[in-house]
Amino acid sequence: MKQIRRIVSSGFLLALLIALPVTTDAARSRKSRCTDRCADSYHVKKDACRMIPFKTERKICERRAKEAKNDCKHRCR
Repeated sequence: MKQIRRIVSSGFLLALLIALPVTTDAARSRKSRCTDRCADSYHVKKDACRMIPFKTERKICERRAKEAKNDCKHRCR
C-alpha cells in the first residue's frame, strides 16, 4: 500500500514538473503577442506622423503615438 502511494505521488509530481514550463510559455507568448500588437500599431501611427510637414506638429504626433503605445503595453500586464 505504501509503495502504491509513493508511486502515485511521484508520478503526480513528475507530471506537474513536466507541465509547469508549458503553462509559463503559454502565458509568456500571450503577453508577447499583446506587446507585439502594441508595437505594430505604434509603427503605423509613427509612419503617419512622418507625413506631417511641420516639425513641431510631427513631434507632437510622435509623442502621442508613443504614449498610446505605453498605455497599450500597460493594459497587457
